[in-house]
Amino acid sequence: MKKVVKLSESDLANIIKKVIKENEGEVNLGMREKLNKIFFGYDPTNMFSEEGDFGYLSQEHRLSKKISPRQRIKRINKVINELESYIQDLKDVAYSEEAYTKNPEYGTVWKDIEGDM
Repeated sequence: MKKVVKLSESDLANIIKKVIKENEGEVNLGMREKLNKIFFGYDPTNMFSEEGDFGYLSQEHRLSKKISPRQRIKRINKVINELESYIQDLKDVAYSEEAYTKNPEYGTVWKDIEGDM
């Protein structure tokens, strides 16, 4: 037996907002896939290799003897260092945003966007 439930427009809007808010934390940015494509993939518009070549960190470079295993290790470490630097930049941005949230006026400015946070 099905039940018919009547909802007002505002009730429906509130339900939708709650569902969106619950799913915000689960957003998949697809970063791993994007980074894999950039660094390892075979892509005609590759950022770090010649056009149509394998990615900067691809094992295929070693197998085709374009770079040695030691050169590949250096490339991997260079990428790790750049990613660590980028992560620190992101942490700095988050820290500055956190400082902004401590402003006494914050709640009045952002309450309609954040709702009941």
